[in-house]
Amino acid sequence: MSRKFAKNVSTSERIVSVALGSYLLYQSLRTIRHRPFIKLGTAGYLLARGIGGYCPVNRWMGKKGTHNPAINIQTIVTVNKPRFEVYGYWRKLSNLPNFMAHLLKVEELSDKRSHWLARMPGTSGTIEWEAEIVKDEPGYLIGWQSVSGSPVENAGKVQLYDAPGRLGTEVRVVFSYHPPAGGLGTGVAKLLNPFFKRVIEEEIRNFKRVMEADLVSPNASST
Repeated sequence: MSRKFAKNVSTSERIVSVALGSYLLYQSLRTIRHRPFIKLGTAGYLLARGIGGYCPVNRWMGKKGTHNPAINIQTIVTVNKPRFEVYGYWRKLSNLPNFMAHLLKVEELSDKRSHWLARMPGTSGTIEWEAEIVKDEPGYLIGWQSVSGSPVENAGKVQLYDAPGRLGTEVRVVFSYHPPAGGLGTGVAKLLNPFFKRVIEEEIRNFKRVMEADLVSPNASST
């Protein structure tokens, strides 16, 4: 007689597990001739964890487990535009999909709160969450984080400085995200971190191109 285990993985963790598992499965099948077994095994575990809602590691730990430290991605670019113009464009969060390819839509619900819709890596699926502005220093700093209970736990900030010689604006961007709980989650995050880093760096370069090519419409900046 088979033994049934109660679900011990939260809905948000299950969504993230399926997303990461799908991506790793896609990557391992693409490189099937080059020792994909670690990624393939990890993908299978994450998919089972996400679909079934049960994690033996959580059970052994008595679930609640421990929270993994955030994985941080930082990139810097100089944009040949005045600091307040750069701030105004980024502060209007609905502009972000214009240069961030992984974002399908950001809808501003209020001055501080927004709804985000993004593509899952390596799949045709999407994921959505709400975030709020937690720091806002006009012309200098924008900081945001996902709200409590969101399926995606992340945060980010943009810091703006006058470039040397006042030749444009130095834009420093930091993104932070938390992997699924447990040691395996940390390992998966390390595997995916180079991928996410390349994505973020390319998207910030897109931001520079959009700003400097004067592709910004008159209504694109916050007032």
